[in-house]
Amino acid sequence: MPYATTIDEQHWAESHARGDDPYGRFRFVGNAIALLVLAASIWECWRNFVQPTDRDFLGVWGAAQLALAGKAWAAYDNGVLHAVQAASATFVSAGAELPFPYPPAYLLLAIPFGLMSFPFGMAAWTLCTFGFYLVAARRLLPGSGWLAAAFPVAYANAAIGQNGFLTAGIFMAGLYLLAQSPFVAGLVLGCLVVKPQLAILLPIALIAARQWRAVAGAAMSSIGILLLGIAVFGPGATAAWLHEAQFIMKITSEGLMGWSKLASVYAAARQLGISAQGAIAIHAVTALVAAAVIWRIWRSPAAQDVKIAALSAATMLMSPYVFYYDELILVPAFLYLARERERPGVLLALWCVPLLLMVQIGFGQFANLNPLVPIALMALAYRRWNAAKPVAECGNLTFEQPSAVRLSQRVQR
Repeated sequence: MPYATTIDEQHWAESHARGDDPYGRFRFVGNAIALLVLAASIWECWRNFVQPTDRDFLGVWGAAQLALAGKAWAAYDNGVLHAVQAASATFVSAGAELPFPYPPAYLLLAIPFGLMSFPFGMAAWTLCTFGFYLVAARRLLPGSGWLAAAFPVAYANAAIGQNGFLTAGIFMAGLYLLAQSPFVAGLVLGCLVVKPQLAILLPIALIAARQWRAVAGAAMSSIGILLLGIAVFGPGATAAWLHEAQFIMKITSEGLMGWSKLASVYAAARQLGISAQGAIAIHAVTALVAAAVIWRIWRSPAAQDVKIAALSAATMLMSPYVFYYDELILVPAFLYLARERERPGVLLALWCVPLLLMVQIGFGQFANLNPLVPIALMALAYRRWNAAKPVAECGNLTFEQPSAVRLSQRVQR
């Protein structure tokens, strides 16, 4: 079902003409927090210049060094990769490992930054991906300004050089283009194959909406990216990547990086002491409910903005292997609900939950509240959709009901 307009564009144009800012109540505080996030991010980059340490980008940078040396397959050998990393940065945590879990084609994106020293490469990576993320957010959510930069997870991504800006930017750019060019939108969304746990719901949503051109574009680009890795770096690198998946599964099942860093329902349940079998059962039920909600909403004639908000929230409920820095993908849900003036106090509380994670990382672990954020956002988006459903369905009303008026036999003659 094609969309008539991109998210919020008509609403923003009408509000702007009236002089009404739909984000007005959040603007001052949001801009102030965005400035703090930017300042703190710059400070972290400077600290990494002074003393390079084992930040997450070191995994990507080290893999790029091996690719430049003609040994792309070695990027998936954790021993070799660690030796390259340790030669360029200090590992603060004893026994820490920074693997490279991405498909070989990702190396083509990493290599330009690998041509720089680690501190310069991380700073350039953060600047480029943050710029892409902010542009995508402002396109998808007109009038939001700098609010997308105010989410605490933005600081986390900048501080450690993670790829949350990149993946959230791809997600938002693809959904923005869906109204204008479904096939191109699919090509963009298919790039999430580099982090497929964030793309599990996309086929469900696109098929439910009968966006066949977008489905074709996503299939073409995702398969093309995998084939590109084989063509450039050889089948050995791809085989090594597939073998590395076993280590990634172990990280998830055993919580090797700490349950509080994972943002999934599974991780929260494990941190509460629930067995692996019980936790995966709870997670599976949650994921199935989220998938059913997305199918129903995207199958309906609802407005595009509420569909994207629900998809944004539900995406974080699908895979056990999602981290706190992936939560940038929740920004469309947050900003849609903020624009609709949906329970500001609740939104503010949810917005601040990731700060608790940062406290845990520094001062010890307690209950993992991260999954509450997407669950609550999905519930609020579903509530908005359900409330607007009768209005959206008015377009399907017909006037073919039998008339109560009866013509007399004389008139019929």
